[in-house]
Amino acid sequence: MNTPQRFQALSCAMLLLLAAILGCGKFSSGPTPEWTKLRRIAGKQQRLSHVSGLVVDDKFAYVTIGGTVADENEGTNGLRKVALDSGAMTLLDDGQKSPQSEPGGIAIDERFVYWNAGGNILRISRDGGKPETVASDHVGIGVDLAIDNEKVYWTNHSYYSANTPAKAGAIYAAPKKGGRTEIFVDQQNIPNSLVADDKFLYWLTSSSILKQAKSGGQPQVLYQINAKEGLDKMDQDNDNLYFGFRGAGNSRWALRKVSKQGGEPQTIVKTYSLKPVAVDETNIYFFDEDGLTADVFCRVPKNGGEVTRLDTGYSSGVITQSKALVYIASLDTIYGYTK
Repeated sequence: MNTPQRFQALSCAMLLLLAAILGCGKFSSGPTPEWTKLRRIAGKQQRLSHVSGLVVDDKFAYVTIGGTVADENEGTNGLRKVALDSGAMTLLDDGQKSPQSEPGGIAIDERFVYWNAGGNILRISRDGGKPETVASDHVGIGVDLAIDNEKVYWTNHSYYSANTPAKAGAIYAAPKKGGRTEIFVDQQNIPNSLVADDKFLYWLTSSSILKQAKSGGQPQVLYQINAKEGLDKMDQDNDNLYFGFRGAGNSRWALRKVSKQGGEPQTIVKTYSLKPVAVDETNIYFFDEDGLTADVFCRVPKNGGEVTRLDTGYSSGVITQSKALVYIASLDTIYGYTK
């Protein structure tokens, strides 16, 4: 076959492939945000837009929304309080300081909601009022944030490419009522996914799971991987840490757990979508992939076992829980699932 014939054959093949793609509704219709089995809590009717952060108590959801120029113009930016029974929405912050537009920048305690907006960590009473600045030094536009009884801990997201050396970063801490920002630990390689318990702070780097006593000391490595493997997204219960692991040569991620004391990790599910999970006393709730434009909301026992497919739709990866329900966000809508 000469060169013009090869070119003609290649062009025909490309046209056939394009026709097949355009003829397939799965590719042409885009994300499908509707979940058919989960209960809708609130959405566009309550002027929610681009839900990026979500925490709950027994009666309310506290939601960061917006983060785009369009949201600023439409007034769908900032922090909102949503009644879980009725969906009624209350404005807590108007978003003049644009909130973080990705998961990881919101937390809650018994009195306050804490969130990252405009390069500041703010807090506001759950009943409303005026936002207070907790920290403004060393706060980027995207952070992973954790709290305990006394302090707020955060680390800035470090963006990097495969051929660019990663810059060592720090984890910072400040009093919850505001005050001096301090370095909790320094010289960490892309620290992320912070979680805290009574005594320790835990985090991921590009190659390790680490912990350090909140009272001080040196970081302890709980689990180490090699340069061809991957770690990302971490949550916890009282005794274990749950995280995404990608083996050498694999394109899909597995969900694993490791003891907070260290040791050999256990694989819970062999494949899942690399998004945050929710862990309760019995189960892990997570997302898996259902083709290119949808997710499967799944449940698996914490010790591993049969995976139960609960519903399908499109998730932005925002997930949290109360004792009775798991809540997820899909674009502009919050859904709840009764455990």
